[in-house]
Order: sequence, then structure tokens, then C-alpha cells
Amino acid sequence: MKRKISKPQYTFLENEFKFLQQQGKMEHEDAKDILAIYETKEAANFVRVLLVFGAILVGIGILSFIAGNWAGLTPFFKFGLIVIGLILFYLAGYKLEVNYEKTARSMYYIGAAIYGAGIFLIGQSFHLQYTVYTDFLLWGIGILPLAYYLRDQLVAVFASAFLIIYSFSAFSADGVTPYWLLLLIPALFWMNEKRLGKKGSLFIMGVLLATAFIVNLLESFGVDEWISMLLVFVGGVLLALFPFKQYKHESTWIGSILFGITGIMLTFPFSWRELPIENTAPYIFTALFVILLIYFLKKDSLPAILITCALIYRYYADITYDFMPKSLFFIIGGLLFIGFGFWFEKSRRETVKRHEE
Repeated sequence: MKRKISKPQYTFLENEFKFLQQQGKMEHEDAKDILAIYETKEAANFVRVLLVFGAILVGIGILSFIAGNWAGLTPFFKFGLIVIGLILFYLAGYKLEVNYEKTARSMYYIGAAIYGAGIFLIGQSFHLQYTVYTDFLLWGIGILPLAYYLRDQLVAVFASAFLIIYSFSAFSADGVTPYWLLLLIPALFWMNEKRLGKKGSLFIMGVLLATAFIVNLLESFGVDEWISMLLVFVGGVLLALFPFKQYKHESTWIGSILFGITGIMLTFPFSWRELPIENTAPYIFTALFVILLIYFLKKDSLPAILITCALIYRYYADITYDFMPKSLFFIIGGLLFIGFGFWFEKSRRETVKRHEE
């Protein structure tokens, strides 16, 4: 499989190989063989953005028209209208695939939007008794085959987002446990590995979906919130410390985001309200959290800098907001943010410089 690089990187290699050929250090055939190992990534060009935006507007327009005239239609006519619209746009996408690939994608996107809106509207028409979370489950499942067929990263990301929303069904009035995700999470990871080219964005969505599933599963079992947050915190730390080789950058950042958010939440007393040591636990945890951040900072972790800044600002606001004049509070807060930005940029440049050396 060819290694994908950006267009500027590919151009740089071409120019370097030409220079080496001129210097007599490389043969033309060798340069050609090496370049054949690489291919340029498909950039988000203007035409693609325009077509996606157009598909969104057309989808909104069609759905607005249907919703505006919904009350005057019979339930079965409504159902037929949705199905016919879905089929027509999918057929249009299929017919345009060979000669107008990007336009075909926009047709598929409109069809996917009609499908999702149809689920909500048909549920209202036939008075189906299920929660809104089920609508998002059906929408996510329904567009996954489209993502597989098109090898489309955008559709797969939206499907993952809809499934994340569904995972919160444990917090609904019915308290439904999202067991469907036991099948769908492995399917998403498999699709990303085997069909979609190991996209970092889909790996991140998969991790977020798995995290949401675990949190909601624990909620459905009545597990205390501090335990759920602590488990996510530990999982994030492990992901940041031991990233997946194929997704090293993504693992580090998403792991850091998970343990950073839950870590800051666990510094508040309300996170430990189920424990008898509610007032002491936050300070014990904060001390351990600071030690962990120092360890990551020594490893030149950029996410750790952001988490440290957020933690400092959290305590600054907590301590000073009630007694400090508001004008002074915002001035000092702004200066803190400027200082944080300088620190992050300085650290980022030093890290890049070390990697180049």
C-alpha cells in the first residue's frame, strides 16, 4: 500500500530527487521507483466544499418543504414521499459516480439527510413509541453501509456522532442500556482499518464512542459518577502513555483530552458527593493530578500544557471570583490566557525544532 503524504511534501521529494540526480548521487529510475511508493492525499478542494455545502442547503430546503406541508398529508403518503426522495437521490448519485464523482457524493449526502429526517417525521406520523435516541441509532446504522460503499470519511464521522448521541439513552427517562453498541463499535473500528484507510478522525470518534458507551453502561447499572469519571481518567492516561502505533498522535491527544477533562472535574467536591470524604478527596486527587501533569510536562507533552493551564485557571477563578473586583478579575484572567498562549507556542516551537534536529 502506498504511503499518503501532502502535496507540498510530495513536491519537496520531487525537487530533492531532481537535485540529487543533477549532482550524480541518484539515478532517474531510482528516483522514479521511490516516488512510486508515495501518493498525495486528497485535499479538501473548493469544488468539494461547494458541493457539500450545496447538498446541505438542498437537504434543508427539501426537509423544510416537507415539514411545512406535513400536517396535510396522510401517513402513508408521507412515508412514500420520504422513500421516493431517498431512492431518487441515491440513484442520481449512483448514475453520476463515473463521470462526476464529487457531484455524486453530494447526491448521496442529500439522500442520507432525507433518510435521517424521515426517521423523525415518520415516527411522529405513526406515533411510534420510542425515544429520540432510537432515531439517532437508526440514522447512524442506516448510513454506515453508505460510508462503507463510498469509503467516505465524512459519512462515517456523522454515523459515529449519531451513535454517540444514542449512547446517552441510559440517561433518558426509560434508562435504556445501549447494548447495540457492543456490535457497532467493533464494526466501526473494523471499517476504518479495512475499508476507509485508517483515518485518524474515525479512530478518535471510535474512542469517544467507546468511552460514551462505558460511561452510559455504568450509569444504567447505577454506578457512582466518581467511579465512572475515574475510569475514564485512567483510560485516558493509559492511552496517552501507551498510544497505538498507527495512531500515535491521535492517541496522545484524545487520551490527554479524556484525562484532562475528567481530571479537572474530579478536582471539584461535587464529583465526590457520594463519598463520606467529599471535602478531602478533591485535594488528594488534585495533588496526584499535579504530579501526573509534571511527569507529562517533562516529556514535552503539548496537551499537558493545555491541561495545566486549564487547571491553573480553574483554581484562579474559584479562589478570586467572589472577592476580587470583576474588572481586575477579567484583566488578570486575560493576562493569564496570554501567558498560557505564549507558553504553548514556545513549547510547540521547541518540540518541532528538536524533531527536525
